[in-house]
Amino acid sequence: MNAKKGVLKVFREAFANPELELTPAMVTGDIRGWDSFKNVEILLACEAEFEIRFRSKEIDRIRSIGDLIDICDEKLTAKTISKNQ
Repeated sequence: MNAKKGVLKVFREAFANPELELTPAMVTGDIRGWDSFKNVEILLACEAEFEIRFRSKEIDRIRSIGDLIDICDEKLTAKTISKNQ
């Protein structure tokens, strides 16, 4: 699965907006209703979408949409490598 498309899907569902567009530089507050509670919802939805688990240190690195996509991509790559070994 493509991390960028998956994160977009999660955000569109979380904000009930199928037309929502994201940019890598977007941060909390750039979307109406995006607060700390919504962050938790988004992270849990990403874990479910990608079948991954975030560690505390990874969550601490997330400052923007781009960071979230990068971490999801890293975890998906690691998962694929692990499956192929």
